[in-house]
Amino acid sequence: MSTKLTALFEEDLKIVSYQIGKIPQNMKRVAYRCSYGFPVVVESYPILDGKPFPTIYWLTCPHLRYQISKLESNGEISRFEKLLSNTPQMYAEHIAAHLKSRKKAIDLAIAINAPTSVAERLSVCGMGGITNFQHVKCLHMHVAYHIGGIENPIGKMVLSEIKGVECTTKVCKMYKEER
Repeated sequence: MSTKLTALFEEDLKIVSYQIGKIPQNMKRVAYRCSYGFPVVVESYPILDGKPFPTIYWLTCPHLRYQISKLESNGEISRFEKLLSNTPQMYAEHIAAHLKSRKKAIDLAIAINAPTSVAERLSVCGMGGITNFQHVKCLHMHVAYHIGGIENPIGKMVLSEIKGVECTTKVCKMYKEER
């Protein structure tokens, strides 16, 4: 991938690096920004170091990551897995989200001429590399995909349960100012 970095991309890359504590190696673009203009979700290429990398959307917003971590620490993943197994409509929407994610990842791989083996691996998984669609890997991932444009019931429900989806402190401003 030889993408000429624009000044905006370099700025976004710097902020995302601070947000997640490492430099993302396969970031394609910012998929969604908060009202302050900072990255919330980034889209990644489905390949890293020549290997499949099926997680194409990453939640980078420190505020949302913290809020969702609180839900996860309270055992909410198992609650969502129970909801999936007991709610056929929700499960059908969940499956549809995985299949849309699969198609998006494969399309991205093809667009960058990734090796055939990458697309073959991506063809058996959904959001975040999940192969067992009854399993909820992580709530952060579901929210990232939902905000990134692949609507899914878990991401939608998690967002509805968070008080203050956006921070009020412009926390990412400090990352921009650290030059």
